[in-house]
This record gives sequence, C-alpha cells and structure tokens, in this order.
Amino acid sequence: PANGAPGPAAAPALPPANVNSPSYKDGYKSEHDYFAVPQNHSFLASEMKGGGYTVVTACQTEMSGGAPPPSPNDWIAGCVAALHDLGFKP
Repeated sequence: PANGAPGPAAAPALPPANVNSPSYKDGYKSEHDYFAVPQNHSFLASEMKGGGYTVVTACQTEMSGGAPPPSPNDWIAGCVAALHDLGFKP
C-alpha cells in the first residue's frame, strides 16, 4: 500500500512432505526407477511438451493408476522430487 503499511499476508504454504515417510520414499523410488528408463523418459517428456502436463499433474496421473498410498501428499512430493532429479520441469 502507498502508506507503507505491510500488504496482506501471503497464503499459507501447503504442509511440507515427510521425506521419511514410506509414501514419499515409494513415490520417489517407483517414479525415479520407471522414468530413468530412456524409453519411458522420452514418453513423459513428449507428454509434458505436447499434453500440457507438469510434474505435479503427471504425478497425480501416475498415482491414480493404482491403490492410493497411505499419504497421497507425501507420495506426490516424492514423485515430484524424482521427476525434478531426472530433469523434468516445471
């Protein structure tokens, strides 16, 4: 604001993932192992480029393919970390 008063508070962030949870570790390992395979990596890169996927929506799609993990938030966070480590953005 023009009077120098602080603006509205930022929206609260989502709770951080528990990187030690089994769901996080499973999301990371399963997706890293799968998308480290060159053929699978190329497929996802193509889907992200032409299909409008982000790492989050790709992980949500992956998670919907099986039984839900005990902690979906942690599983998706692990999946996102794996995809980032493999060079996928955003």
